[in-house]
Amino acid sequence: MKPRLYSKYHEEVKPGLKKDRKYTNLHQVPRIEKIIVHMGLDATLEKSALEDAINDMKTITGRKPVVDLARKSVSNFKLREGMPIGCHVTLRREVMYEFLDRLTAAALPRIRDFRGINPKSFDGQGNYSMGITEQSIFPEIEMDKVKRTQGMDVTIVTTAGTNDEALDLLTRMGMPFAGKKAAGESGPEAEELSKTDEVAELIFTACKGAGTDEEGIRNALFQLSNRKEWDAVVTAFAEQHADYYEGNLMKCLNEELNGKELSRFVVDPLRGKGIEILEISKVEDVADRIAASCEGAGTDPGRITDAVYQIQSREEWDAAVAAFSERHPDFHNGDLMKCLNDELSEADLETHVLKPLNERDIKILEAPEENAPAAESKDSE
Repeated sequence: MKPRLYSKYHEEVKPGLKKDRKYTNLHQVPRIEKIIVHMGLDATLEKSALEDAINDMKTITGRKPVVDLARKSVSNFKLREGMPIGCHVTLRREVMYEFLDRLTAAALPRIRDFRGINPKSFDGQGNYSMGITEQSIFPEIEMDKVKRTQGMDVTIVTTAGTNDEALDLLTRMGMPFAGKKAAGESGPEAEELSKTDEVAELIFTACKGAGTDEEGIRNALFQLSNRKEWDAVVTAFAEQHADYYEGNLMKCLNEELNGKELSRFVVDPLRGKGIEILEISKVEDVADRIAASCEGAGTDPGRITDAVYQIQSREEWDAAVAAFSERHPDFHNGDLMKCLNDELSEADLETHVLKPLNERDIKILEAPEENAPAAESKDSE
């Protein structure tokens, strides 16, 4: 199954760019060529620092990184030629799209007080670079096993000839740039709006029309910082759009988005800022996330992994199984394991469910009864 952003690029972004920018040849349309993830290290750190960085990057990207060695000696930095000073990974094709999807949908929203990334960090030739201060924003990283905070650089290389083209491409791909407004949002009237009024208006604009703009909703929510601002947006939506879903913002989002989209584009960005809009327990949240990730056009194993990583004990897993049965009785007869077995291949089940649970010593599959025949023969004697 092709990654979501791969399909989005070929089905929506590419035709949209060709039409809006009036490219005469399809090969003129810019595309993402590769993504380079780099971690730099202080040469004076202990040897285990490099191993930890390699393991973290391997967990985040799914690829084994290449170790970077110093090219020359610098005495002031206690650096000798050939010393390891970092590691990097170059991602292409499907792996590149999958990493970008996890970066924009799961990792960046977890940054505290995140307001969007800098839209000016282009190099003049269509390539974008950004810095990440902590590897812990990626849900694949277990906080209990992190020995030191390690930052990284992410460079997105595109075939765009100008910064403007690259910005348009990455915005359509879902990159949450700060201050990037929806189409048609300009002029003095927009500037006079308060932040909460603007967010309410952006959500309304993203929902109303031929097709719902999920990235537009998520980019609007990135402007919020706390629960008080969210409540103000709900109030502003009710005042400004009383005739649209009776002014009920949550009803609007529930009707316009399916369960998977609601989790990805609304619940996760808000939760990354400490804003909980669903009054449910953790195990109920896990059950709902797994159900939402399986429903729809295609199963999303990455979202299932994010949900499973919330589980810390066998008791919580059993509670999530019970919650799934109660809350989703019509989906795979309310059987969570049947849902996972039917929706995932054996490889995906191992990678996205069993592995995260095994890391916490949670065994959900019974071991084969190898000694059963022997026991029967002993009884017969």
